[in-house]
Amino acid sequence: MSTKVNKSMIGLFVLGALILAVLAVAAFGSGMFLTKKHKFVLYFDNSVSGLSIGSPVLFRGVPVGTVTSIGVQANAESLHFTIPVNIELESGKISFRSAPKNATLLTVTGENITQLLDRLIKIGLRAQLVTQSFVTGQLAVSLDFMPDTPANLKGKEGDAEIPTVPSAFEQFSNTLRSLPLTELVDKILAAVSGVEKLVNSPQTEKIPANVNMALSQTSEVMTDLKARIDPLAKNLDAAIQHFSSLALNLDRRADSLASAADKTIENFNATLKEARTATASIQKVINQDSPTVTDLNRALNEMAAAAKSIRALADTLERHPEALLQGKGGPRR
Repeated sequence: MSTKVNKSMIGLFVLGALILAVLAVAAFGSGMFLTKKHKFVLYFDNSVSGLSIGSPVLFRGVPVGTVTSIGVQANAESLHFTIPVNIELESGKISFRSAPKNATLLTVTGENITQLLDRLIKIGLRAQLVTQSFVTGQLAVSLDFMPDTPANLKGKEGDAEIPTVPSAFEQFSNTLRSLPLTELVDKILAAVSGVEKLVNSPQTEKIPANVNMALSQTSEVMTDLKARIDPLAKNLDAAIQHFSSLALNLDRRADSLASAADKTIENFNATLKEARTATASIQKVINQDSPTVTDLNRALNEMAAAAKSIRALADTLERHPEALLQGKGGPRR
């Protein structure tokens, strides 16, 4: 008796084979089974809630590996708990400008994984938990160089361990814990209480009335001051106008006086010349040593000195016409 063939089972079997073939091609095409991976361990002291197996490992934001396992490790003596996180880093994620396409850090430096890791730790390689999504709270492992942080190794000697540093949230939490929050709150409450007492005190309630009184008195003082200043300003304007008129008249009189003095000096010079001419004519007739000639010469010299004085007075009045009013020594106080 022949067995009846189930066509549905054959179809499912063929479909599953096709799916496996496609996955195999994709895996080999992407190099999943050809890429060499290096395993490392990280130790965290605080909660890793949000980190799960398969979470990405990032180097400055670039995916370079995944988390493979998360556990809890305890110290029997101190009962101190740490959380070891095992990761895998894929080789060939870093390219080089002057090296072959498939070159890695190990092939370029010529070191083994232990030597290379020691050198990277010395220049500051650290691991840190970072938030991958604020909505879901998922975490990722971030690798970066932090040379200013200590390299605290917590595993066994010889393990491929990368030192860890607290996350930004842990650092913020530690800062809050170190603050004397109770003391700060007490001081804030005391300050608020003091402000409340000050605001509700009787002296504070009197401040608006005192301010209004002071403003009223100030307004009265300003009004009185304005009443006193206005007449003074008018008198000052009148004085300035009178002074301007006086100065203008003084300039005119000084000009006319200077002009008259110039004419007088010219006439005096002409007379002096005629007198000298007459004296010379007389000297030809009269003896030079006679008293008449001597007196005449003295008179002529005094006339010349008077002419110089008149010219000096004219120059002074031309430069300083106010000297007619104030005198030679300036204004008297």
